[in-house]
Amino acid sequence: MKNRLEFFLLIIFYYFSKIVRLKIASSLGGLLLYIYGTFSKRNKIALSNLSIVFPDKTTSEKRKILRKMWFHFGRVIGEFPHLGSIRMENNKDIHIEGINNLLGSLNKYKNCLFFSAHIGNWELTSHLLTERGHRIHFIYRAPNNKFVDDLLRKIRLNYGVNLIRKGSSGAKECIKVLNKKGGNIGMLIDQKMNDGIETNFFNQKVKSAPAIAKFALKYHCPIIPAVCFRLRSVKFRISYLTPITPEKIKKLGNEKKVMNYLNKYLEDWITENPHQWIWFHNRLND
Repeated sequence: MKNRLEFFLLIIFYYFSKIVRLKIASSLGGLLLYIYGTFSKRNKIALSNLSIVFPDKTTSEKRKILRKMWFHFGRVIGEFPHLGSIRMENNKDIHIEGINNLLGSLNKYKNCLFFSAHIGNWELTSHLLTERGHRIHFIYRAPNNKFVDDLLRKIRLNYGVNLIRKGSSGAKECIKVLNKKGGNIGMLIDQKMNDGIETNFFNQKVKSAPAIAKFALKYHCPIIPAVCFRLRSVKFRISYLTPITPEKIKKLGNEKKVMNYLNKYLEDWITENPHQWIWFHNRLND
């Protein structure tokens, strides 16, 4: 019953956001989550994480980041119903950097791996691939609410992304994808994984999912860092950074070293735009 009620409220918001302009939906989502965040118990975890990463910031500065984070996260939710209609190229609101890093790798290698984090509007990082006719399979953690999961899957499939759920069955599906030419895989690597490998993240020992490192080492795929930052309102900068080549990955040698190398990208992105990352997950308090 709780799941159905949660879904009912979400579906009302979804369809209302879908019929209004993107900018209005984004602002409305921001306002609602800002209000929710004001009273959320999750702020305790978020403040703890902020204290670890920014020990020199005052409580007032950290709370300001949190308020901006909630508004920004609400914007992302409000933008979900419009993801299928957002186009990357010839869009005055989208600035793309490093397009050759993306397209050059897709043309050169049999398969490519992509990673990002829950920062900016991360969903937009895969849009350019699908617009250019490339396939990408996105590994994701399914929400506990099946009704919500069905809705999110519908949205993502609508803009051309194939989905693979995390887990043992998902791992087998990834292997099938990587055994075929053009089977590109993307994932967000900033989430905690209880049975993952121990890695360094902001000088803390954390558990990370090693899948991207495992696949890169086994299938000799390049890893392309992709990040989206919100510039203001519904204007974004999407950057495809220099690919981490199979030779570089082989030189790193093992999954732990590869993941530590990738975590450095996350640290830079989060430090650059702290209010655009989701701080309320128990990521740094293992």
